[in-house]
Order: sequence, then C-alpha cells, then structure tokens
Amino acid sequence: MSTRLEQVKNLLRGIRQDEEDYRQLRAQLDAQRLCMIRRDSDALLAVNDSIHQRYQRLSDSARARRETLINLGVTADRDGIAQVFSWLPALQKTAAQHSWQQLERQATSCQACNEKNGELLTMQYEFVQTFLGTGPDFIYRG
Repeated sequence: MSTRLEQVKNLLRGIRQDEEDYRQLRAQLDAQRLCMIRRDSDALLAVNDSIHQRYQRLSDSARARRETLINLGVTADRDGIAQVFSWLPALQKTAAQHSWQQLERQATSCQACNEKNGELLTMQYEFVQTFLGTGPDFIYRG
C-alpha cells in the first residue's frame, strides 16, 4: 500500500473518529448545562474535565488532519478536503463527503451549545454579583 493511500485512509478514519468525538462532546456540553442549572459543582468539575480532554483530542486530530493534507500536497482547508475526496471512487467519495458534512454540522452544533453554556454562566455570575452586592456599581443601587 502506498504512503499516499495510507494517508488518505488515515484521514478518513480521523474524520469518522471526530464525528464520534463531536457526538460525545455534544452530550457532555448538554450535561455541563444541566450541572450549571442544578448548581452541582462536583459534577460540573468532572464534566468540565472530560470536556477539556475531548477538546484536546479534537484539537490534536485537527492538527494531524492539517499535516496530512499538507503532506498530500493540497491546501489545509475545505478545498483541500474536497480535492482529496475527488481522488476517491464514487461510492467512497459520497460516503466521505457525507461524513465530512456531518462532522461540520456536529462541530457547529457543539459551538452553538458551548456559546449557550457561556451565556448561562455569565447570567449566573451576574446574578451572584448582584445578589452579593459585589458588582461594579453595587454602592449606587438602592
């Protein structure tokens, strides 16, 4: 098996693994939100740790994908992925495109969920600051 073929196979395996990691990340982000709503700090710490580990794995995978694309002689972006997919037979190309689109949707979904969690955290922080009277303008409130 040629090195180029091995690299393409590894790239496709990485995309499938990232799909699963993003699926699990979404569940973890949902769990994180519930922990924040319930104010369950012990569970939140555990969920945050697992989210951090998953982020690291996804970051490492993205870095490996960029390196693979560059080693294959294409750009390390959406166009490079499309070019690699164009080298595949029709059936594999369609499956790879579907996996990539699914991965993009999952990443976008996780990003939106993460932003919502950040908004919730900010709202809780502001509430606590107001409740405790430690906000920046607490001496002006009546």
